[in-house]
Amino acid sequence: MKRERQANLEALRILAMVMVVTAHLMNHGNLITLAQPGTASYYLVWTLFGVSFVCINLYLLISSYFLVESRFSVGKLVRLILQVFFYSFGITLLFWLFTDVPKEPKYLVYSVLPVASDFYWFVSMYVGMYLLSPLMNRLVRSMSKRQLCCAALLSLGLVSVWPNIIYFSSALNTAGGVSISWFLTLYLCGAYLRLYYRPDGRFGSWLWKAFAALLLIPASRFIIEALLATPLQKISILDDLMWGYSVFYNYSSILVTLASILLFLAFLNLRIAPGKGAAVINTVAGAAFGVYLIHDHYYIREKLWSRIDGGAWLGKWYLLPACIGTVAAVYLVCTGIELLRQRIFCPLEKSKWLTEACLRADEGLRRIWRGEEKGEQTENEI
Repeated sequence: MKRERQANLEALRILAMVMVVTAHLMNHGNLITLAQPGTASYYLVWTLFGVSFVCINLYLLISSYFLVESRFSVGKLVRLILQVFFYSFGITLLFWLFTDVPKEPKYLVYSVLPVASDFYWFVSMYVGMYLLSPLMNRLVRSMSKRQLCCAALLSLGLVSVWPNIIYFSSALNTAGGVSISWFLTLYLCGAYLRLYYRPDGRFGSWLWKAFAALLLIPASRFIIEALLATPLQKISILDDLMWGYSVFYNYSSILVTLASILLFLAFLNLRIAPGKGAAVINTVAGAAFGVYLIHDHYYIREKLWSRIDGGAWLGKWYLLPACIGTVAAVYLVCTGIELLRQRIFCPLEKSKWLTEACLRADEGLRRIWRGEEKGEQTENEI
């Protein structure tokens, strides 16, 4: 049975994708590189960049929140891969045919095998998490509430807290959250919230807490910079605090994790009544993943952000409006393209032959999982 979309979490999905586009504008658009330290523009762009780091965690929390009570589906995986292939190969083909981009064979291979080749790193990690979701669900269901809480906290301690506190060590090599270990850690958190957390309806209260936690992310960078401008800079190990963008500017950092969970809890407590508004939210959210696949395609990314001269906005009064307008324009155009793709390919994705083939594959996997011969029946299922 197809689950009903929850408009509150679909609104959060939209917000998360807005943050993805914002982060890419700040980074790929070179605003964080060109902004001069000490200026108002510098603090603004690094604040926008910092708060946007929660985007990946929000997607993982939303996904795990639903996956923990869902059955593994080959059909869902196939539709995801087809969507990714459509954009990875389709956009590559268009650029090869109609532009003068360098035609390097490796990019064609990457686009044909987008999941295996890490064409979109998030997709590769997400597919890995989805393939492991039946095992994760068995693990989660085998534990008591206290045991699941301990497992989630232990995982957070190992993958988030440890690398942040002992920041000068590469222990566990968590890659700042760009790893399957982080995806599965948040899977445990999302599963716990789905099974044991009951929303209290205090959206405003949770939102203020989330907002404060979000501001701690850019504040951490500004504080580190201030410390490094004092005699403390002579302590060479402090330089490691600014590894990358800073020790707290990564998906698995303590501050980003805290802000992500608080924002997720806020939207769990948001009540959106059924109606046209909820329907619009659900429709737009249903195209959110397409926004990522389109605007972060290698060729689109190179062309888009090189054409947008964000550096010209720095120091101007319209910096923030220009950023908001750019993000909104990118989001809306990509949403329109994805909704059109969905309408065109809906007959294929819902075709009888594809549905039946996926159902047969599901049943075959369940027999393998249960150790059955063909035709045998048991009550246990993935």
